Amino acid sequence: MKKYLALIAISALFLSSCGKKATNTEVSPSPTPRLVELELSQRPEISLTPRADGHELTLKFTSISSEIKKIEYELTYLAVDGELEIEKGVSGTIDQDDFVSASANRKLLLGTESCTNGCKYKYDSGVSGGNLIVTFTTNSNQIASFETPFALKTTADIKKDGKLSLQDEFFLTPKAKLTGSDYFIVLKSYQGGYSVFSNTNSALNGQYPSSQ
Repeated sequence: MKKYLALIAISALFLSSCGKKATNTEVSPSPTPRLVELELSQRPEISLTPRADGHELTLKFTSISSEIKKIEYELTYLAVDGELEIEKGVSGTIDQDDFVSASANRKLLLGTESCTNGCKYKYDSGVSGGNLIVTFTTNSNQIASFETPFALKTTADIKKDGKLSLQDEFFLTPKAKLTGSDYFIVLKSYQGGYSVFSNTNSALNGQYPSSQ
C-alpha cells in the first residue's frame, strides 16, 4: 500500500511539472531610428544627369560623409501609354561598401530591360518629371531624408516655354539662344537652392539660389 501511495505521489509530481507553462522571456524592442537633419557639412552633393537620349538618368552622390553608412533612393515619374498616364518608379540601396572615394552612383533606366537573350529595352515615353526621395542612414542608425521634385526637359521644350522651370518654385530664362537637342534636369539642391544638369556642358548647368 505504501509503495502504491508513493507511486501516486511521484506521478502527480511529474504531471504537475509537465503542466507548467514556460516563462516568457521579455524581448526588448529594437529602437526606432530617429529622424534627424544632417548638418550642411555632412550633406552629400546629389546630381541627376540625363543620358543623351533622355531614357536613362545617372544618380550620383559625392562628398559622402564618413558618418553615412547607407543610402536608399526612390525615383518616381509619370509615363504616357496611349491615353493613359502610368506611375513608374526605380528604387535601390547603396551600402557603405559601394562607396568609392566618398562617392557612389546608380544608372536609373526610364523603362524596362530584358537580357534573357541579348539585352532589349522598352523605354517609357512622355516622361517630363517626377519625384526623388533619398534616405541616409548614419553609423548611429539615425535617419535623414531629402525629397525633391524634378523636371526633365528638352531644348525644344525650353524654347517653346521660354524658360526651364520646376513647378512654380523655380524658373531659369536662357540668356543665349539654345541650339542642339539636349536634355536637361532641374531639381532642388540638398545644400539649398536649385541644380541644373544636362547631357552636355551646357551654359545652363550649375547651382542657382533662386529664379533667374
